[in-house]
Amino acid sequence: MARVIRIVRWDELSPAQKIDVENLKISDQQIEFAGPIHRAVEACTSDLTGDIRGAAIFNGDTIVGFLVLKRRNAAPSWVSTGAAVISALRIDLRFQGLGIGTAALRRLPEWLLAQWADTKSIMLSVDEANEAGRRSYAKAGWVDLGTRDKGRIGWVRYMKRDL
Repeated sequence: MARVIRIVRWDELSPAQKIDVENLKISDQQIEFAGPIHRAVEACTSDLTGDIRGAAIFNGDTIVGFLVLKRRNAAPSWVSTGAAVISALRIDLRFQGLGIGTAALRRLPEWLLAQWADTKSIMLSVDEANEAGRRSYAKAGWVDLGTRDKGRIGWVRYMKRDL
C-alpha cells in the first residue's frame, strides 16, 4: 500500500469525508484509552478559542485515521508552554501495522506549523503498555521524557518532539 500521507483539517473535509471519519474502525482498547471518535470530533467542532484542531489522516484518497491537537488552555496541565499536544490519535484497525501512523507522525510537524506557526514542540502521553505506539512515536522523532504517571487507566509516559 502506497503511503502518500496527507493531513486535512476537520473543517476542510466534505460531508462524505466527515462521515468516513466517524465510521473509522477503532478497537475497544483504543476507545477505552482515547474515547470514541464522536467525542474527538465534538472536541474540535465545539472549540471557540481556535486552540483545538481535528484532522483526518489520508493515505492517498482514503481516510485512515483521525487526531486532535490542543494547545494553550485547551491542553492538559503537563504540556509545556509553546507546545501542542496530540490527543486521541487513532488509525483505523484495517490500516494498523502498515507504517501509516509513523508516516503521519513524520508529516505532522510541518502541518502543525502551518496551523500554529508559534508552536515550539509537540507533546503526548502514551499508555506505557502500548509498546507499538511508543515505537512508532520514537521512529517519528519523539523522545521519551523519562516521566511516568498514573493515568486514568494505567501508567502513562510523556514524549516530546521539538520543532
